[in-house]
Amino acid sequence: MDREKTFMEEAAAPGTGAGFDYQFYYFLYRLLNMKKGQSIGLEIKDDVHSDLNNDVQLLFQVKHTIQKQAGGKPIALRELDPDLWKTLHNWVRIITDPNDNRSNPEDQLKFVKRSEFHLVSNKSVSKANEFAKRVQAYSEFSSADNFTSIADQVTNLAASSTDKTIKGYIKIVQALDESVSREFFKRLFFELEETEIIQKLKDSLEEKFVLPEDIDSIYGRLCTLIRDDNYISILEGKLTTISFDDFRSRYRRVISQGINKRLGRLNFEPALPDDLPSQPFIKQLIAIEDIRECDDEIITQLSTLKVRLARSLELWVQGGEVVSDEVTDLHKDVTLRWSNKHRKAFRRCLEVEINEKSQEIIDDLREVKFKLGDDELSTENSNGELYLLSDQNTIGWHRDWDKL
Repeated sequence: MDREKTFMEEAAAPGTGAGFDYQFYYFLYRLLNMKKGQSIGLEIKDDVHSDLNNDVQLLFQVKHTIQKQAGGKPIALRELDPDLWKTLHNWVRIITDPNDNRSNPEDQLKFVKRSEFHLVSNKSVSKANEFAKRVQAYSEFSSADNFTSIADQVTNLAASSTDKTIKGYIKIVQALDESVSREFFKRLFFELEETEIIQKLKDSLEEKFVLPEDIDSIYGRLCTLIRDDNYISILEGKLTTISFDDFRSRYRRVISQGINKRLGRLNFEPALPDDLPSQPFIKQLIAIEDIRECDDEIITQLSTLKVRLARSLELWVQGGEVVSDEVTDLHKDVTLRWSNKHRKAFRRCLEVEINEKSQEIIDDLREVKFKLGDDELSTENSNGELYLLSDQNTIGWHRDWDKL
């Protein structure tokens, strides 16, 4: 025999906390899937609401249960479920609110026609819930017969219920003007069995191209930041909806962490050409007296930087860390920087100054860290890019480098 709960156990009410969390997670899910021109609010117009860019508002009542059926699924939404009728009662009170200038049916009708009403819950769908079936049928085909079917079922439920509170809720719904009621039930939707809300959140992040290995950390940080910001807004009495632009400007850096990852550092010893001094870029450096043909150690070091950068670019593209057109843009940018410096250096250069000017160009560019996509290359990789382009006879240091 099951023992009765103690007062302490009843007062703790673990389901209440889960309900608040579920509501927040649904709010966050709507934020992540918001479109340009829309805005989302938490506990402002409803549990959650969304304002669309066509003057339509979506109102969401979010209900959660920790009660389970025998098979482990959450209990079903019954026809006389308190969550159902309290929700409908709340919406009717909003529709007919005199303090919001909706005392007469005409104003109520205008409000309903620009609204949708969504009951969101982890509760299961009940095959025995005839009321929900009739509402769905009416939203799909808004005929007079389908509306009458709903009204008849509401009357039956009011007569069969023994719960005074639920009877009161139903009475409020029945009192709604018929013209308003017709539009209300047309715009009433049930989103049930929303049990995997956290997974849906993570799926949304992946659909925004966050890498799978970063989803948990991005999800955790985003939850914390938005929850903290919302709490601070409540304390300051500045609770407002979050627009698409607000969300993008305030939180995009969190999501972009999992998209614009730092390039992986590839430390490896690449296979070098057999005849290092015969490489075009080495010949150019020897020609301007930046290095000597006998500087074996330096030649090996510079050759390693060139070959490592060339191989890294291949691996980054293959691994999806950069896109091929970003590599093309890198080469174009470095070539243009070199071209500007080369023209400036040799605009009024005397014959005896050629090597000195050539060395100034390479020395200056060796100090620059180039960008690949959103990433800044290291000094080693940036130098490797110079040697790679020079080896491909795309750039050079001597005034007459292309004739050497």
